[in-house]
Amino acid sequence: MLRRRLKDLARDVERKLDDHEVDKLLMAIEGLGPLTAACLIAELGNPARFDSPGAIVSYVGVIPRIRQSGKKRFTKGPAIPLGNARLRKSLFMVVLQMVRRNPWLRQHYERLRAAGKPGKVAIIAAMRKLLVAVWSVATHRRPFVPVMPAPMTKNA
Repeated sequence: MLRRRLKDLARDVERKLDDHEVDKLLMAIEGLGPLTAACLIAELGNPARFDSPGAIVSYVGVIPRIRQSGKKRFTKGPAIPLGNARLRKSLFMVVLQMVRRNPWLRQHYERLRAAGKPGKVAIIAAMRKLLVAVWSVATHRRPFVPVMPAPMTKNA
């Protein structure tokens, strides 16, 4: 009974997404399914409403550092205590799977890990990169086309 209700709700979400232009474009990003796209739209509204990619990543709270003045410092702790924690939490698991299956994000994640970044820092950086792609798709109303940098070769 409960499983049938969950399936019905998932179908309802997919039907609602069919009417939404941005959601269709978001689902073109490899690894973003209908429920993730619905979560993004529910939490962000229209991602194109943000002035820049920096504004959307700041809203979610996946910024690399806080620029602040005053005596209180947020230097120790698990994460930056700003932004939409609910969206950050749901995107964390999505990005964790995407760095395994999506070649575009996997390459970014592996490059950061090779540079010595801890795993969670690399995941947050991949989440930031994904949010920039979401903003770009919503703003330009074009499907996402990943640009893969050429692999670096060592000169002998």
